[in-house]
Amino acid sequence: MPRPWCWPTGLSLALLAACRGPSLVDDDTAGVTTNADQGAEESESETGDPDGLQAFEPGVCGSWNPPPATPPSTPPPERACGQNQACPVFSEVAEAAGLGTVQFVPTHPSKLDCIFPWATAGGLSPRQDCEPQWFTGGASVGDVDGDGWPDVFMTRLAAPDHLFLNQGDGTFVDIAAQVGLDACSWTNGSVFGDIDEDGDLDLLVTTVGDTSYQLWINLLSETGELRFEDQAAARGFALSSAAMHSGESVTLGDLDRDGWLDVHVNEWLRVEHSPAPEDPDFQAHGGRLLHNLGGGSFEDLTSAYGVELAGLDPDGIFAFSSTFVDLDGDGWQDLAVAVDFHRSRMFWSTGGLSFEDGSIDAAINKESNAMGSTFGDVDGDGDLDWFVTSIAEPDECEEGELPPCWSGSGNRLYSYAGAREFSLATDTAGVRDGAWAWGTVFFDADNDGDQDLALANGWPGRDLHGGLYHADTPTRLWINNGPGNEAGVMSEEGEARGVFDTGLGRSLVAFDYDRDGDLDLLLTNHAGSPRLFRNDGGNQSAWLRVAVEGTSSNRDGRGAKVRVQVEPDGPWQVREVGAASHFLGEGELIQHFGLGPGFDLEADTVHRVEVEWPASGIVQGFDELGGGQTLLVVEGEP
Repeated sequence: MPRPWCWPTGLSLALLAACRGPSLVDDDTAGVTTNADQGAEESESETGDPDGLQAFEPGVCGSWNPPPATPPSTPPPERACGQNQACPVFSEVAEAAGLGTVQFVPTHPSKLDCIFPWATAGGLSPRQDCEPQWFTGGASVGDVDGDGWPDVFMTRLAAPDHLFLNQGDGTFVDIAAQVGLDACSWTNGSVFGDIDEDGDLDLLVTTVGDTSYQLWINLLSETGELRFEDQAAARGFALSSAAMHSGESVTLGDLDRDGWLDVHVNEWLRVEHSPAPEDPDFQAHGGRLLHNLGGGSFEDLTSAYGVELAGLDPDGIFAFSSTFVDLDGDGWQDLAVAVDFHRSRMFWSTGGLSFEDGSIDAAINKESNAMGSTFGDVDGDGDLDWFVTSIAEPDECEEGELPPCWSGSGNRLYSYAGAREFSLATDTAGVRDGAWAWGTVFFDADNDGDQDLALANGWPGRDLHGGLYHADTPTRLWINNGPGNEAGVMSEEGEARGVFDTGLGRSLVAFDYDRDGDLDLLLTNHAGSPRLFRNDGGNQSAWLRVAVEGTSSNRDGRGAKVRVQVEPDGPWQVREVGAASHFLGEGELIQHFGLGPGFDLEADTVHRVEVEWPASGIVQGFDELGGGQTLLVVEGEP
């Protein structure tokens, strides 16, 4: 995201000159585009409280007393659908499900309270930098107690986190206090994963305004009791430093196919606020690649594997989200990183020994402000495409320029073309404008067999031109018009289908929380309550879910390719476990496949299901399966 403000020491009622805004982007120009520094005076900040948010004391846990949750809006009437086509309408049910009472700390720019205690760390510049705290509000999904129901972890800044245990009846109960996760924290991004391969899900968490990350080891398999213990320092994940972290997303994968989960973490950090490099207590932040040594302990191989992001931008390191994903089909997971200011990177694996930066040849980083990231086969051609969220700032066209014309250039859909190259499909698909976009996810909303797309957005202050319209922009839901139409062409139907919220959306994940056969959406709101959009109609069409469990490969099955062919000689639906969404959180690892409106659960069978494992290379196939079930595939077992 752009850097519209530079903050002075203490409380001031005037905004300083803009730090930098995004430059225009030419979609026909491949490779990395740099930005020119811009200096423009900002108008005086508002001194009132337009949102009615109550003030709090920075650094004091729980000092903010949140107002009641905002009542959910009534979804609009169900739209007319084509013949024999499922048309789901979503209902917002967070409060009814037990999630609506959560309130995230309101760090609105109209309040000059700065949670981020940069000025208190040794060696730091006395200037405060409040901006990273506005990026916060994450959620991750995982079955922490092994009962078959997906649970939810939510991070909060300057307040206790939440772990919501799914009760199996459409509701959740917060058990953070009972399991050791209720301490006051400065948390942001999170992900569940079995990093010690003991059969239960551990929890990795980044922080904003703290000097260490957190690694919560699940003690369920050892003690029989669900409880978490922070072992980040002992296991090499804390990345402790004298400088405050500005942690964003964290992702898991197996870079060397040894069966142990490795980690990539992201930071959005200005170097001017870091200690001097000669400070012996300072460890450089930024995107870090942590290799699992076995047993769940890590070593930092960022430089050794060639994925150092330092030096890309002279002002700092601005990575928001990353994904381990095998895009070129060679069996090794590559590393894609969404980086702000035209700096997104595509690192190709060299057989698990290192990565090589192929960003220019891949023709990516066309977006001006990359933030969220999701992978899916949007055009149905059998490989994974990359959607990256960015800021859309519509502007008037200059003479000779064809619309759309963009100051903030909007999202990008990179369609994989083969040979480690992408082509742009943004405007063909119609998914460029997501306002001030953050989290995003590909998912099949209507079980028709193709990938739809949802997006969270919102910014608590001025846009690049001084307006405030990003403060109340609605979420987006794009419905894929294939099959039967041009694959990959989408229509925006968020409000029509009830996926509608005008808060400051951040993390967005898809999962079937009520186990009714269609995918629901969970949205976190910075400075507000989360939204749980229950899918009330996607299961009008049939479905199949595939869960995987690795033996030679990592137990989570991350990196496994799952393919479903509904009819003989029909198209294949393709997924990769762990590659769906990565902005401050992650959805379910169980892969959900819509079988289409014509599939009869009583008479029809799914022609073929295949699971290809990353470590062993085994391909397991299953023929003529019934729909409406969850298939558990254990690596190497019939």
